[in-house]
Amino acid sequence: MAVGISAGILNRFGAELKEWHGAATALQRRIGPDARCFVPQSEGGQVRVGGDGSPILDYEFSLTCGTAFVRAFISMAEMQLQPAQRAFAGTPGRPRLQELERSQEQIALLPLEKFRTMLFTAHLMGGCGMSENPTTGVVNSRGRHHQLSNLSVMDGSTFPTSLGVNPQLTIFGLVAQNATALAQELGGKVLSAP
Repeated sequence: MAVGISAGILNRFGAELKEWHGAATALQRRIGPDARCFVPQSEGGQVRVGGDGSPILDYEFSLTCGTAFVRAFISMAEMQLQPAQRAFAGTPGRPRLQELERSQEQIALLPLEKFRTMLFTAHLMGGCGMSENPTTGVVNSRGRHHQLSNLSVMDGSTFPTSLGVNPQLTIFGLVAQNATALAQELGGKVLSAP
């Protein structure tokens, strides 16, 4: 697991994070590719500020989430076991295929309930929606905040939802466009590409 991702998920830093990484060498280190819980049919949740100032996201656990977790866990088992299965394809008894089938059976039996799986996103997006209409968005298409004239937001938070892919190039393009427009608006010199 990447150190940056695990620091955010586990809320551990420095020596404590280093110790955890040393002890966690056998843990699953793949990102579940199919764990998409929030779909149009999802019920809304609440976002609050805790007593210590930290954000609290409270969304109900749904069958959609549970099903997504099962798909993600099965995908991770397949990613780990199928390459080994192909390597042993000629051996009698199909030991790796049986291991994969047992894993899939056990995953299907996992209890689907709150707090059994740690959730995170590697590419956090949304939360500061983009719209020309101040009643449906926080910023306009140039990243300018509707209520605070001296605030611009230029990152993935302006997307309405996750793109389903790494958003790096989309963010770069949006930021280049909006930063150039802001520089021109503020009277700065816009440099052309070499």
